[in-house]
Amino acid sequence: MRSKILNTIGSIAALLAVLTVFFSIRPEGFLRRNEAAVTQAEVEAAGAAVSFTGKKAGADIPRVTGAEDFMAQYPFEQFTVEPVNAIPTGVYELARWRSSTAVVGRRTRNYSQATTNRMWAMTGYNEYTIIEFPDGTHALALFDRGLAADLAKGKAITLPISARTGVNPYAKPYLQDICAEYGADLENVVYAFDDGWYKEHSGRILLIRLGVTAGVIVAGAVLWAFGDSLLKRRKS
Repeated sequence: MRSKILNTIGSIAALLAVLTVFFSIRPEGFLRRNEAAVTQAEVEAAGAAVSFTGKKAGADIPRVTGAEDFMAQYPFEQFTVEPVNAIPTGVYELARWRSSTAVVGRRTRNYSQATTNRMWAMTGYNEYTIIEFPDGTHALALFDRGLAADLAKGKAITLPISARTGVNPYAKPYLQDICAEYGADLENVVYAFDDGWYKEHSGRILLIRLGVTAGVIVAGAVLWAFGDSLLKRRKS
């Protein structure tokens, strides 16, 4: 009985570890490593009807340096930010390139528009961050977690080309207190994701995640078998 319980606990722990590895793999940086930076001349030539949001920002893309400047941007204007700090909010919205429903077997599954559950957020959500502008003011932002991690390590980063967009209505109740604490506007967010790119490459990203996770599982199984064999030899 005891061995069955231990095996069950071990199986659950292994499953959680595999899921954590799978959802933690972020191949976007590798896939986009050769992308050319977009210049302001390209933005102006394309006109307001073309969005470059989420593309790599060239050196001449306008830099927003404060909350007042950010709030003055029209939704079609494209800019970037060089934040000096980023504070995670623990609030996540469903990625905007994803559908809120999915068919699993014969059932339709509905995904919450916003969540504060970190484990659930791994399944396709983006975390709201409070960024600090160079002038010391703050704003909500949505951008790649890899860049947020670099900023937390003290590295200087430039966000991809960004746009001022609205905050997900379902996320606002969770964000109200932290926005009040930092004086960040609750209605607007610095949005720096290329929705079209993520939607187009979602299949490839899934395959890379599956491949890496499979490699980790195989490596773990080999190490487990080796350790088990070594333990049996010592016992004998």
